[in-house]
Amino acid sequence: MFAAAVWLTRAGPKRASAALAGGVVAALLNIGWDALAGRMDWWAYQASGDQLATLALSISVAFVFGAAAGLVGWRMMRAMGWSGVATFFAGYVGLGMLRDHLLATNTALFAFGPGPMPQVMGGVGYLSLAMAVQVVMLVMAGPPRRDSLRAS
Repeated sequence: MFAAAVWLTRAGPKRASAALAGGVVAALLNIGWDALAGRMDWWAYQASGDQLATLALSISVAFVFGAAAGLVGWRMMRAMGWSGVATFFAGYVGLGMLRDHLLATNTALFAFGPGPMPQVMGGVGYLSLAMAVQVVMLVMAGPPRRDSLRAS
């Protein structure tokens, strides 16, 4: 998915590298959120004792919810300015929350804790992941409109 995002967004090597670095930061932040959520009884992955499953989940966060989504967000911000910023962050949080809801209702892999706080904190967590990726990309590759697009 990351390679497809690089190709579709026409990101150059510098932007693609920044997106990968942002994905790694997002994966580390996600591990922290999941650990905090487990302690606070907000949510839990049923396979959390399986180190291989935890690693696979972290890698998927790095490449899909981190790097690939970060490139899509960069392209949206580049094309639409502030409305692209708002659309990206709202869409990112919405898709993340939808993913968690579908996992919780249709599988035994994921479960929310009681009350509304787990969903609220899940939204805050997804917002922090999206922001982390974009901040890393901003620091490493500059503002969205600064770099030129790769030739198609």
